[in-house]
Amino acid sequence: MNDKIAPYMGPSIIDVTSIRPKLVDAANGTLSGARRQKPGFPEMFDELSKALPQYGETLGVHPSMLQNIVDKTATLDEIRALKKDVLKLAEVLEESEIYYEDARESDISRIGGFLDATIQHGDPSVQAAFNKTLAYRAQYAKKAAETRRKNKQARPETNAEPSTEPRSPGV
Repeated sequence: MNDKIAPYMGPSIIDVTSIRPKLVDAANGTLSGARRQKPGFPEMFDELSKALPQYGETLGVHPSMLQNIVDKTATLDEIRALKKDVLKLAEVLEESEIYYEDARESDISRIGGFLDATIQHGDPSVQAAFNKTLAYRAQYAKKAAETRRKNKQARPETNAEPSTEPRSPGV
């Protein structure tokens, strides 16, 4: 297309069936304060994998604890692999929505231009058939004009005459 917009080439179907039983939907705020992975996890995980089998009994840690960590790490790897594609697809959907919405609004604006020209220089009777279209197109312009009017009213009047007295140095 051009250097700013290109067709999306990523996956269009993202199947989470394999990890669906492991997915959770937490109520808002439930996970605030949850602990997250810190830097150095891979090195620490490697150390645990080697040291816990040897020293787990001495520490009083059941062997299943290491297996729990291994299983959760595998689940995280699966989630993160899918999440990357899901986030990219969500980004592409958002950008596509904005792109097509902007293009549609441009088309509406062009139609409004034809309406304006026809009403002004051709057949003013067409205005009645397009009142909602003209009002839709004019919303932001009306809002901007109202804001300018309010801002102008809020400004203090400055009728002060410029001083003709010489200014002292340092003032």
